[in-house]
Amino acid sequence: MANPETDDLQITIPSSYDAMEKVAAMIEEAGDRVGITEDDEVDLMISVMEAVNNAIQHGNKEDASKNVHIKIEATPGQLNCWVRDEGEGFDPARVPDPLRPDNLLNPSGRGILMMREFMDQVEFSAGKEGTSVKMSKMFTVSGQGA
Repeated sequence: MANPETDDLQITIPSSYDAMEKVAAMIEEAGDRVGITEDDEVDLMISVMEAVNNAIQHGNKEDASKNVHIKIEATPGQLNCWVRDEGEGFDPARVPDPLRPDNLLNPSGRGILMMREFMDQVEFSAGKEGTSVKMSKMFTVSGQGA
């Protein structure tokens, strides 16, 4: 899971919800390595798990022959996370606003909203290798004030 050259954490999982535990363990390890607060780790966990869920469900259309690639990189005071599927891509601007009254009861559509709420930066890009989301979270080390 760890890249010995950069100390980044990386994992590739099949498009299966059974692999989500591995992703959760990776997120916890990243948080432990840099000493982020519990609140920041929860934000990171929710955001990355939503991105992975979207990659499995919407990007790869639950096709077990396709993978989801996750990378977490720590720089001083910031965690950067990438989640990439092997799907055809989408336009984030075309995702219905989950806060509109006619969408409030829809069972899906809140993942991107949550990622944008819990992370400091969220960027989507689509290419020949699939859709990628990069999320960044600024943090202070646990126990060192805000």
